[in-house]
Amino acid sequence: MSFTIKNCHTGQSFPSDGAASILDAALSAGRAFPYSCRGGSCGTCKAKLISGEITSGPFGETALSAAEKSAGYILLCQAKAQSDLEIDARELASGPPIPIRTLPCRVVQITHLSHDVIELSLKLPQNQSLEYLAGQYIDILLRDGRRRSFSIANPPDPEAGITLHIRRVPNGRFTGHVFDGLRERDLLRFQGPFGTFFLHDELDRPAVLMAGGTG
Repeated sequence: MSFTIKNCHTGQSFPSDGAASILDAALSAGRAFPYSCRGGSCGTCKAKLISGEITSGPFGETALSAAEKSAGYILLCQAKAQSDLEIDARELASGPPIPIRTLPCRVVQITHLSHDVIELSLKLPQNQSLEYLAGQYIDILLRDGRRRSFSIANPPDPEAGITLHIRRVPNGRFTGHVFDGLRERDLLRFQGPFGTFFLHDELDRPAVLMAGGTG
């Protein structure tokens, strides 16, 4: 079943099959809503539901408070349309027209930067490249269907492949494998690029840049 989602903030509409989140439906349609974690924990994709029915996945109290939920706010990454919807959501003036792709890659180098941080260099197939903007991230797709998100550490370069900085997480399923089992020439699959944390040229104002954490 197909539904229509209208953003009253812009007057633009896009379709949804009800199985994907509103955010994923918007991304598939080329709409540029602000988002980051896609897991219900950051609140970046918060929007107001004007009309229609949704179902929602779990989310953190810090991302969407009980008062905000009572006022009609939803998280686009967790909400799925169950009817035609009207929402009020901010859209980016010039979002990245970059398609989200699922690609294989090969581990070409594993470099230990410290006792708990590895630099992972990945090479795409010879006839493939990944277009992305500095500040975006990819999801490593695990065999059990789960995924792990990592920021891309190298600047965009079609010839350079992808570099990830991965910190070991205690009892982490994937990071444990990276440190203890992953070898050069192993194959991985990933999806991306994701995220709207990149430089927006249309914002003509000072920027404060901060860096913290790894991965």
